[in-house]
Amino acid sequence: MRRALLCLGASAWLALAPAAVHAGPTGLSFVPTTDTVPFHQVNAILQNGNTAIDGDDAFFHDFQPVPELEVGLPFRIEGGVDIAPSNPPNDYRPAFNLKWVPVEEGHYVPAVALGVQSIGPGFPPAGFLVLDKTLNYDAIQYQKFRAHHRNIRLHGIRVHAGFLQAGQFSRAMLGIDAELSDHFVLWADWISGASNDLSLAGVVVVDAHNSFFVSLLRQNDENRLSGVLFNFTHTFDW
Repeated sequence: MRRALLCLGASAWLALAPAAVHAGPTGLSFVPTTDTVPFHQVNAILQNGNTAIDGDDAFFHDFQPVPELEVGLPFRIEGGVDIAPSNPPNDYRPAFNLKWVPVEEGHYVPAVALGVQSIGPGFPPAGFLVLDKTLNYDAIQYQKFRAHHRNIRLHGIRVHAGFLQAGQFSRAMLGIDAELSDHFVLWADWISGASNDLSLAGVVVVDAHNSFFVSLLRQNDENRLSGVLFNFTHTFDW
């Protein structure tokens, strides 16, 4: 249940100018980022809520699909709803999330996002603050002004740091993502706490409307591969 709840708000996606078209999540495996779905776009997402890989509760024995919907709103705001089991594997209920980016990234200033997630009956609500900074910022800005450049994502190499408050638990969050090509992004993220995870993920951006990622998870208090997260996203324009 812990992993399913953490997954609820973790698929928030990388911000571009509102007129840009892109596909992909607006977060890392678990850590939210300052990315939002652009205005006039909707991300429809399907991922597995149960990430366990061994035992009778493994995801291939007990698959728990979690459909999600993230909508791009004006003023750099993203809102969404996830339909997830509040008492896995049953009792599917809606959980809402909202994210706002009050500060956009500059040459020396990191982007800042505030948000709430898991707002719904049967889920512990959580709030977060996260900061993102592009390490190769100058190179990315130069690429944006090249008229012939058609990069789908165009994010470069970024670092992420934040803070999550879920009930009585306070957690630190760290992450990094690197755009290795127009169609492949590598990332890793981590949330503090013995029962939380370190992840390593590969994202394939098929085209401007479809992407998927596979994330390998290692629980902080275990020295082994402890889970796998799958995620498929389709972006609609409206």
